[in-house]
Amino acid sequence: MNYYAAGHRGVQRAFPEIKSLPGFPAAISSLFPIRLCFMDNWPTYLVRNRGALDRHEQQRLQQSVVAIVGCGGLGGFVIEELARIGVGDLLLVDPDRFEESNLNRQLYSDRQCLGRRKALVAAERVRQIHGHCRATALTTDFRDQADLLSSRAMVIVDGVDSLEARKDLGRLCRRGGKPLVHGAVNGWYGQVAVQQPGRDLIGRLYPDGVVHWMEPPSVLACTVATVASLQAAEVVKLLLGRDSALRDNWLSVDLLHTEFTLVPVGFGTPVTIF
Repeated sequence: MNYYAAGHRGVQRAFPEIKSLPGFPAAISSLFPIRLCFMDNWPTYLVRNRGALDRHEQQRLQQSVVAIVGCGGLGGFVIEELARIGVGDLLLVDPDRFEESNLNRQLYSDRQCLGRRKALVAAERVRQIHGHCRATALTTDFRDQADLLSSRAMVIVDGVDSLEARKDLGRLCRRGGKPLVHGAVNGWYGQVAVQQPGRDLIGRLYPDGVVHWMEPPSVLACTVATVASLQAAEVVKLLLGRDSALRDNWLSVDLLHTEFTLVPVGFGTPVTIF
């Protein structure tokens, strides 16, 4: 099927007067700036990605390996979205088990899963979605998987729940030359940033010697889902080589006042609870 021609016919039916415009095909392109796909044989379970992604980009995602460190709040939503967009291989790293206090915000927690390993539950969920994403559950601390993460993962996602772990993960990625997609939440507020290979963004966001509030935070499901979706988008852009405004900035998220602000690294006050 010629999707370009089909698209033109659809526009003609919806807007018959457009045929009278000079340069009819160019007029469509200017009024509807979308990329039309010329390639058939998309997998049915991914066909609705077509247009936002081209076929070559989709194939690249299917050949990609992403590690998600922490499979609870942020990690759970990131896992779900990466599996559904078609990332082919996910390494799910988390030694923890689901607890009742997770039920307010963690996607894979429910009454039947309480007491079970988060990574195992997440891997089972991924396999149920469409069966074309390989999910490997690693139920040990990510520090014990440093060699595996450095050798296999193309991008690593920060879903950890302590400042010490976050700093260690940042150092692991810096030493291994891996990009790290960072996210953190506290109540209505959150942040997202991308640590480039060899850089120390986490160290700059959370410098040593600064006292951070370590009480158990308030964490809302809406904030977790929003920040995780932004993280998933940054992962996809990294895998596809697309540009991002978060390469030299971090994004401050304020859902209470509906404000999203880009902040240069080294400025502003980051979220200190996760």
